[in-house]
Amino acid sequence: MQTAAWIAALGTSICLSSAARAAEEQREMPASEFVQLIGVNTHMIYTDGAYIKSENVLQALKFLGISHVRDALPGTENQAAMIGRDALKRMVYARIKLNLFSLSGWTPASLAWLRTLEGAVPGSIASIEGYNEIDNFPVSYEGQTGPAAAAAGQKALYSAVKSDPDMKHIPVLDLTGRAAIAKDTASLTGEADVMNTHAYAQNGAQPRSSIPEKPGEYKSLTAVMPKTITEFGYSSRPESGWGFIGVDEKTQAKGILNGLFDAARSGYQRMYLYELLDQKPDPDMKQLELHFGLFSFENKPKPAAYAIRNLTTVLAGTNNAGKQATSSLASDRPIQIKADAVDAADPVYSMFLKKDNGARVAAVWREPAFWDRATGRPVEAPLVRVDVSFGRNCGSIKLYDVLQSSDPISASAGESLSLLIGDHVLLVECAL
Repeated sequence: MQTAAWIAALGTSICLSSAARAAEEQREMPASEFVQLIGVNTHMIYTDGAYIKSENVLQALKFLGISHVRDALPGTENQAAMIGRDALKRMVYARIKLNLFSLSGWTPASLAWLRTLEGAVPGSIASIEGYNEIDNFPVSYEGQTGPAAAAAGQKALYSAVKSDPDMKHIPVLDLTGRAAIAKDTASLTGEADVMNTHAYAQNGAQPRSSIPEKPGEYKSLTAVMPKTITEFGYSSRPESGWGFIGVDEKTQAKGILNGLFDAARSGYQRMYLYELLDQKPDPDMKQLELHFGLFSFENKPKPAAYAIRNLTTVLAGTNNAGKQATSSLASDRPIQIKADAVDAADPVYSMFLKKDNGARVAAVWREPAFWDRATGRPVEAPLVRVDVSFGRNCGSIKLYDVLQSSDPISASAGESLSLLIGDHVLLVECAL
């Protein structure tokens, strides 16, 4: 994992009046596409902790309702690597899609193993990633070390994948820590198909400032390319002070929920949460690194795990709604969001989703401070009233707080709904 924050934010088109701010031209996407944005990191080559029980990993993924996993590309040199290979193979046969990255190096043999997996279950390899955090971990390639090795190895990896007739369709993600090679990258030609970054909010902050529209090392990139966040998360070890500090479990859940919508709204293809399980037991809460899991070491869901499960449950839909299911996103009337006067530094954000059954969902959220760095305690922000108008009559309007449940916290009918927004996303669903 990487603890440096990337500082940027997505610009939003906002109309200001004396009493309200209204968001315009917000992004709309299929709800199923949003669910596919959610991935999670695992460590299946670890043989001395929670990941040794692969059945718990599969159970946890099923609980969350997600199917994308990021892990290290295992080698062939030791028993741990072989155990990791077997566990990842089991994931593939459970219909999990893998993004595999290089820890310190890759070999033709490791790529041959990927080819075998992809051949056995087509689509099982979602992407192949370059070296992980070259600014934090040593890299070697053909006698070279450091940034020069990383640059040469990334190019060689890309060439090897794209020249393989069975794998050339698989996207290659850039390495992370690219600033160690060049502080500003103008082109990824011959190196990667997808921009790649890690995003960790610092000092118990909300996630938006750590999720840039374009990561800093790619700011001069002229080509329009997909982008992925391969690590994002919060430790649930509460801390105070300055530096990379943790929060409590409820605040972890809030930050992860908001971060997923920030990533979708900023156009990221996927966000891999760090991480699925707390790696090892740490009952005295001494090590920050051992509390990033969505689940505890004992495989107990934390509030973040329940929130993701509730989110994927609410967004699920079936193609059984007749004409509703076949209507295009473009044909729907604009959804209007109006909020009571708020500080310009604390706007109301929104984006819109469409379920397979035709129902439309407005995600609405704010990101005021939710953690007091000085005391190491959560902060509850004042509520702001927001009006959501769908521009047509809804047979039902349901309000969801997935931090609490997958059941609606209110249900009504009509064209609009007024709600109170605190410090995390709420969902408003309109069904005809």
